[in-house]
Order: sequence, then structure tokens, then C-alpha cells
Amino acid sequence: AKGAAMSRQLPGLAGEIEAVIGLELTAKLLKERGGTDVSIPLRAKGSALAKIVGQRACEALIREIGPGKIALPCAGFRGRDAERAERKRRAMEMLRAGHSLREVALQCDLAQRTVSNYRDELADDRQGKLPL
Repeated sequence: AKGAAMSRQLPGLAGEIEAVIGLELTAKLLKERGGTDVSIPLRAKGSALAKIVGQRACEALIREIGPGKIALPCAGFRGRDAERAERKRRAMEMLRAGHSLREVALQCDLAQRTVSNYRDELADDRQGKLPL
């Protein structure tokens, strides 16, 4: 069955954050602040967290996780995982722009099957992720 658990690529708290704000913003947050304590504020506007992930994503974290201090895992986001997230971001961008699976795979150093899975995720997002 496809759903939030299927689209989560990160474990633990990072996965919970990913489920709320998506992989790209979670990767950005972990790349900037991984391995440190981060405060989820009472209000998003003007907060340090909103400056990293944007006001809408910050508001979603306040709503779903709640205000308070969280210890972000590092999850290697300063290395391999960050590179993987960046390749996925680039691949998704290219797919949205209409590039072929082969073209995206070659440009982003990914397997064509992986790119096909990303294309399926985009289709799911457009269709509203129906439960199976």
C-alpha cells in the first residue's frame, strides 16, 4: 500500500519531520542543523526555524509535533544522505520539466528504476494519494 510510510525515507524523528514537511525541507533542516537542538516555536512568523524551512512548514511542525525543543539527529545529512536527497530533488525537478527517465537517470547519477519510482511519487502527489 502506498502512503506516508511508503514515502518516508528517513528513520525516527527525521522520518516524523519528513512526514510533516517533506524530504526536501527535512534534508535542508538536517543539513543546516543536524545533530543540534532546535526549538519548534509557539509562533512561526520570524522564528529561526521558519527562516530555515519557511513559515508554512514551520506552522505544520508546530501543529503536528508541537512547540518545544527537539534534538535533531544528524543522520549523516552532511554527507551521503544529503547528496542522495539533492539527487532526488534534482530528479523530481527534471521530471516535472518533462525530461525522460533515461535522461534524468544519467544526469542525476541514479538508476532508471529509481527515477521511475520518483515519477510514480509525482503522479501520486497529483492524484491525492489514494489508499490501496
